[in-house]
Amino acid sequence: MKYPALADIKQFYDWGCYTDDEMREYVKIDWITPTEYEQITGRSYDKPAVCVDLGMTSAQ
Repeated sequence: MKYPALADIKQFYDWGCYTDDEMREYVKIDWITPTEYEQITGRSYDKPAVCVDLGMTSAQ
């Protein structure tokens, strides 16, 4: 039996212990499948989240 088990990983993710990037690492090392990633995170494994920096305006 491997630890953490899928149920443990999901619980830790729900608690905020793991980020989406950390969850992707579990897929890369074959600990969980892309389908399990999607079940846990609610996000598509094939389409990573896009981060856009819109910059900041200065108040002068």
